[in-house]
Amino acid sequence: MKKHFKILFSALPVLLFTSCDKEKSKSHTEIPDFVNEQQVLIQGYQGDAMEPFISKDDKYLFFNSLDGENNKDIYYASKINDTSFLFLGEVKGVNTSFVDANPTMDNLNNFYFISTRDLDSGNGTVFCGKFDNGIITNLHKIEGSVNIVLPGWINMGVEISADGELMLISNAHFSTGAVIPDAGNIHMTENEGGIFNLTADDNALFMNINNDKSIQYAGELSANGHELLYSQVTLSVPPIFELLYAVREDNGIFGTPVAITEPFKNNPYSFVEAPTLSSDGKRLYYHKKNENGIFCIYMLTRK
Repeated sequence: MKKHFKILFSALPVLLFTSCDKEKSKSHTEIPDFVNEQQVLIQGYQGDAMEPFISKDDKYLFFNSLDGENNKDIYYASKINDTSFLFLGEVKGVNTSFVDANPTMDNLNNFYFISTRDLDSGNGTVFCGKFDNGIITNLHKIEGSVNIVLPGWINMGVEISADGELMLISNAHFSTGAVIPDAGNIHMTENEGGIFNLTADDNALFMNINNDKSIQYAGELSANGHELLYSQVTLSVPPIFELLYAVREDNGIFGTPVAITEPFKNNPYSFVEAPTLSSDGKRLYYHKKNENGIFCIYMLTRK
């Protein structure tokens, strides 16, 4: 099973990408809140950079590679300015020969990520450790109903809130023998002494987000918990990738999603994913495939 999912996670971005000249369907509100796309420079790093995460203190950019000898690995860089970072190397203590990706961290430096290293003992893929100067210690698997027990389902994305009390999970379903998912959505769990269980109002929270016509994934909460940012890909031929966000008041349900349009300005079928918002809510980072076929990190500014 480990080998199967190692190949699956690496192949997923490539297999989902398709280009087409059809008109892009518009199923969401489109308001140009985020503008002025700029590519992010990671000084000293060459290669694909995906699934960015800006630390809550705004000091670090975490990201993972696409593929290679060790499959996906997690790296980090220190901030020079909003669009420039200095590469510091791999995050030590997390990378294996399996998929290690989707980094996120709370204000107390509790570092979470997705890994397929232990699938033979169950479907738990969420791991946590303590981050200190590029090194992760006390590494352990997260337990609770966050881990789906239904056949064919697996967690493929994780996001922790700034205070560490809420965790967003992106899960996906794979039919037998399939290498791309046929369903997927976002759920909310809460921290109960280090064990993360689904919230009682989980289904209601995402009633305007999750649907059976597309896969919702790579969810992230704003620092105040009032905004949900996420990726979506339609289950159509060809698939359509979108970045969206939705707003709620206090702990209410997330409202009608709004499409973030600028990454698609010149190409409505751009392969764009994994939004992450700066703590002040003004800068949105994500990855996108450039004209040379390389995944790079980009930034938009909120008007």
